[in-house]
Amino acid sequence: MMKKILMLFMLGIGTFTFAQDQEISFAQLPEKGKNFIQTYFKSEKVKYVMLDDDYLSKDYEVVLANGVKIEFDGKGNWKEIDGKRNKIPTAFFPEKITAYVKKSFPHTNIIKIEKNKYSYEVELSNGLDIDFDARGNFKKIDD
Repeated sequence: MMKKILMLFMLGIGTFTFAQDQEISFAQLPEKGKNFIQTYFKSEKVKYVMLDDDYLSKDYEVVLANGVKIEFDGKGNWKEIDGKRNKIPTAFFPEKITAYVKKSFPHTNIIKIEKNKYSYEVELSNGLDIDFDARGNFKKIDD
């Protein structure tokens, strides 16, 4: 019994040791992620890139010099952009989202967006969180 516990403990330590975030170069980011940054954030310098490799999946986090944080999946598809209270570009997600925000909240900016499998979650500069479906149709305002 003690050997089993010790083996499980060692396996747990090994998994923890190898599943830590590590800083990588921008060149090591998947091509899709590099192209995304060079297209939508070309005026900003990359401060650092972190790889989270936990055996089952890889995720990347890119932080720009202006503080914007961009998260990518293992293939380089964006998952979340956090402008850190600053306006973010909008050309990479459905135009319906931008149109809804401009019409309904004309004096606000989109400062954060998260893409899920079937939806988008948007945060506005006035603090509102709004949910949209995968096509960009309004669903609800979160409390």
